[in-house]
Amino acid sequence: MNPNKSLPSWYYIDPEIHEKEKTKILYRNWHYAGHVSQVVNPGDYLTLQLGDESLIVIRGDDGELKGFFNVCRHRAHRLLEGKGNVKSITCPYHAWNYSRDGELRHARNADKMPGFDKSEYCLSGYQVATICEFIFVNLDKNAAPLNDQADGFEKDLRQRVPFLDRLKPIQNDTGRPSTINANWKIVVDNYLECYHCTKAHPAFVNLIDMDHYQTEIFDIWSRQYASTAKPENKAYQFDKDASVQDMCFWFLWPTTALGYLPGVEALFFSAILPDSVDKTTRLGHWLVADDTPLPDNFNDYMNNILFAEDIALCESVQQGFRSRSYDQGPFMIDPEHSGISEIAVQHFHGLIQQALGDVGRIV
Repeated sequence: MNPNKSLPSWYYIDPEIHEKEKTKILYRNWHYAGHVSQVVNPGDYLTLQLGDESLIVIRGDDGELKGFFNVCRHRAHRLLEGKGNVKSITCPYHAWNYSRDGELRHARNADKMPGFDKSEYCLSGYQVATICEFIFVNLDKNAAPLNDQADGFEKDLRQRVPFLDRLKPIQNDTGRPSTINANWKIVVDNYLECYHCTKAHPAFVNLIDMDHYQTEIFDIWSRQYASTAKPENKAYQFDKDASVQDMCFWFLWPTTALGYLPGVEALFFSAILPDSVDKTTRLGHWLVADDTPLPDNFNDYMNNILFAEDIALCESVQQGFRSRSYDQGPFMIDPEHSGISEIAVQHFHGLIQQALGDVGRIV
């Protein structure tokens, strides 16, 4: 495949490609799940959907984070919904009861079954890891640790976000789930470049100094950084003496997006999760340092203007990929890897091809 051109359009519309991605990408890599402040006490839990799998992250009785498939070992009923705290996990179907460490404690009538061994029916688990208090999950028990795969990522995050250890999720933030009628890779492509920003995001380019915007790529992550911004702008205004005067966006393969914007000690964390070949859920959270108030109009701009603009772009591209007139487009990459360079998109497409291997055209 030509490295100077994007993935062919059929990578975005073929259901068989989507199934291969679930097996070879979604279920073999690390994904953002939440923040440790959401699961502080034993029994605190949250749930998430990853492809076809419903997952539980829970604080065990030993104080450690555990990851369990949200499936009863008896008849596969879902065990927990949403988030909360439990003393134990009881299946709503036949009342099998599990400890917060995943061990089967009680199964009605099991004592009358010769040879029934409760230890054979513990909840199935998966890997859980944290970086800077952020929770990541990986369904592949043999996958390398996240810090080993994302070499330098945590160090870069700590260097550029001095308020990192003071962050907590905004209390009334429901997670801002967004359903986007587009393939997940379109949403990632859109996030990874600002070549479209001048035309599509006029207020954003009035906020950020695009002359000081650069993109860098690393093993399985990338960074977009703008060193200066304008307190008086068309997006939202912020204090010229605010501690944060720059902007930084990171992407961590394959589905995690995070970053901060000028004017406030706050960080967004998002998981870009495929639901189907042409539908994506973006599950995100804003975290602020020490309950710092957000600038006036900040939420309105981010949710109702900037994100809305991007959703419309992604959904239009999904429709365009079905046209017989389109196959591939060139990557627009300048030597300086400036703010309008598509180098991070090229990097992402390379990781997709590496993960999927040789995929013959199916449609």
